[in-house]
Amino acid sequence: RDIGHTATETLLATPGPTHPNTTSLLPSRWRGAAAVAAAAVGVALASSSSSVEPGPWETGLSAAEVLSSPAWPAAFPLTATHLARLDETPDTRFYARPRINVQHVDESAIAALQELYAQELPRGGAVLDLMSSWTSHLAEGRGRDRADGHFARVSGLGAHAEELRANPALHDYHAHDINADPRLPMYADESFDAVVCSVSVDYLADPLPVFREIHRVLKPGGPALFTWSNRMFPTKAIAAWRGGGGGPP
Repeated sequence: RDIGHTATETLLATPGPTHPNTTSLLPSRWRGAAAVAAAAVGVALASSSSSVEPGPWETGLSAAEVLSSPAWPAAFPLTATHLARLDETPDTRFYARPRINVQHVDESAIAALQELYAQELPRGGAVLDLMSSWTSHLAEGRGRDRADGHFARVSGLGAHAEELRANPALHDYHAHDINADPRLPMYADESFDAVVCSVSVDYLADPLPVFREIHRVLKPGGPALFTWSNRMFPTKAIAAWRGGGGGPP
């Protein structure tokens, strides 16, 4: 169900009494599979509520403090329980119907995404839009239409070919169930200057192999930008995102 947002903030914000209906944006410039994976741990747990039992990610630090000097855990802290979904049927079944023109975030969040991508994505570069759809949230004249020439290439990888075909930003696309197979053999090593994943990281049921592939296809020093929202398809979001402990959302 499409529900509205009322505010947009940068960095990490936990939805709750002080941040109702907040969309959080965090540019992630870390190079390396472990670094990107750790970034996504923070993403996946951004909306855990104070009413659930604290998980292994709880530090008591603010988002700014955590990000100023990240300390990567020795082992990935999310267990199978944290990564469980209410609907474990194949994603191809859930996404069988295209959702063209359905906006998953509101206008202020879209504007924030466009501003972020305009600032962080290299002009003339090759960009991988991971878990893409009919829109890549790029600004007009800044890649929204491949004909504007802002990027040399924007390649989309998503769940539905019809949605990807309708995306004017994409130079090429691949319909691929990334939860069924996290490998990206269609892309060569170090073939992208940047990778983006817009408001979708909470749907990764097995994130580490995906992050290893991001590390492989991203050029050294290239940014990997993950953005997230408190709007979701709850049956397909992982338990850590819904509430932290694997129980009902």
